[in-house]
Amino acid sequence: MKEKLSRRQLLSGVAAGTTVTLAGCTGGDSDDDTTSADGTSTDGETTTKTYDENQLEDQLTVALPTDPTAGVWSVYGGVMPYYTNTLEPLIWVTDDMELQPWLASDWESTGEKSWEFTIRDGVKFHNGETLTAEHVVWSFETVLNEWSYAPGWLHIKPENVTALDDRTVEFVTTDVFPTFPGTIAHNMVAIQHPDRSRENKDVIGTGPYQVANRKKGQRVETEAFDDYWNGDVQMQNLDFRVITDPTTRSLALENNEVDVAYAPPSSKIDSLSQNSNTQVTKQTSPGAMYVGLHNYKEPTNDVKLRKALNLATSQKTLVDTILNNVGLPARGPVAKSIYWSGHEKLPEYKRDVEKATSLVEESAYDGQTLQFLVSTETPSGRTIASALQEWYSEIGVDVAINQVEESAFEDTVRNGEGHLVLEGSGSNSGAADYLIYETFHSEGDVNERLYGENGTGVYNPGEEVDTLIEEGFQTGDKELKEEKYEEALRIIMEDEASVVPLTYQQYVVGSYKDVENLDLRPINEMVRWPGAKHLK
Repeated sequence: MKEKLSRRQLLSGVAAGTTVTLAGCTGGDSDDDTTSADGTSTDGETTTKTYDENQLEDQLTVALPTDPTAGVWSVYGGVMPYYTNTLEPLIWVTDDMELQPWLASDWESTGEKSWEFTIRDGVKFHNGETLTAEHVVWSFETVLNEWSYAPGWLHIKPENVTALDDRTVEFVTTDVFPTFPGTIAHNMVAIQHPDRSRENKDVIGTGPYQVANRKKGQRVETEAFDDYWNGDVQMQNLDFRVITDPTTRSLALENNEVDVAYAPPSSKIDSLSQNSNTQVTKQTSPGAMYVGLHNYKEPTNDVKLRKALNLATSQKTLVDTILNNVGLPARGPVAKSIYWSGHEKLPEYKRDVEKATSLVEESAYDGQTLQFLVSTETPSGRTIASALQEWYSEIGVDVAINQVEESAFEDTVRNGEGHLVLEGSGSNSGAADYLIYETFHSEGDVNERLYGENGTGVYNPGEEVDTLIEEGFQTGDKELKEEKYEEALRIIMEDEASVVPLTYQQYVVGSYKDVENLDLRPINEMVRWPGAKHLK
């Protein structure tokens, strides 16, 4: 009880302007971006909203490393459609990465390039109006006109979204695109009400929470929406704090200044797990980490050297030691949580220094130093690369680590610089097909520049894999897609050893002991909060 009172007192202190909790926050800028839906006064720098005892019993405070008011979210009133549960898409994603009806109760393909979606009946917006097909059309048109890349990403144009009646929307894609439903299972294409004022930075969605107050770079406060269509909402208030420093987030949780903290530092995970006041949840995500090997640049263009690097790597040691047991040893470049990853069918390159050394001696490698590119923004990137550097040294391969600023990293990789690249992949939507296409198809994002210039690429193994990826990409048959992609990944890993898989990624969330019913999802941004509550 003493700890609970301490938290309440501290929260009240923060509301009155205390700086303790904000020590790790992003620097508050001068943008007077504070808004209030309940008449609470603000001074442009610090909210003056206060909470009484009963309110705090119904409040959950979440520390995020990401600023939900940052980025290009003016289309949604300046609050990102992730984490806060204020905006919702037509389709959601289950724990098994299956598509789940959400604001659309059903959908079907009505032609080679056309789809009809049935809009769920009885869904209310935060302004009290009922969701209709016209609202969906307006929402898609707004996004397609706002972001220049959206028509290419979604394979539709604004004029190809039509309300057939109050409850039916037709989408006509620009080409045959069977993964359209999975692609829009994504909060970036959330549904909002046309009455939202861009100038006033309104957020009018259908989610279980609505924005009540916010301060750019510091926090977003939300309150429960009484007319939410999808069941009860336990907590009346969710307060999202921006705390960018992971150690400060962890300390805030230990001190019960916050109830939930995303991504504590790996060095604190054990202590948070062993602390009787806190708990830690590891959630497997649809992400993977691997070393990309330049398949067309000497000497990594030699498959014997690429297989040797695979045999010199111990994924289990990497997870157990450097990553502090966060993550799963990988066999492929696509997370095993994605059904077509082929994990069980891919070769397991168990660490074998003797065999790896022999392969190096048989290869064209002549002792030159291989350049290993690592982004400055990759968590533990330098440490992971150093471990690999040591293992590769044991088989006679010399590697130099070259950290590259994140702003230049992607361009550097696509220019074919370096022999090894520490890469990560992940999906924020139900359709993860783009992971295999962008990385391994000759015309995918990673390869198209060099493929167009000189017919090579970076990681693309050739025509057979291109064909398999195209066949998988173009089919809506789940079993056939799995068959095609699994065979492509088998060739990538077994025949060509195009990459060195490292881990299937997990993310970590810490919570205070009295928090229950956290509903974390594989895609961390798609967490569901309506069931979360404090133990009484």
